[in-house]
Amino acid sequence: MIETQVIKENDQPVAVILDYNEYQRLKEIEQNQLDYISGHEIKKTNKKWIRHEDLKKELGL
Repeated sequence: MIETQVIKENDQPVAVILDYNEYQRLKEIEQNQLDYISGHEIKKTNKKWIRHEDLKKELGL
């Protein structure tokens, strides 16, 4: 695993070098958070819910 490195310019961080697996892990966390937020917003706005079994019957599955 590559050690994370912070690139600085004038003592200010401007870039980060990190292991690709760590990058993938962080992207997955970000996507999970976005999915959660999206689901939460839908739950707040959708007032009519249908049971899973009823939906399957309605769709002929």
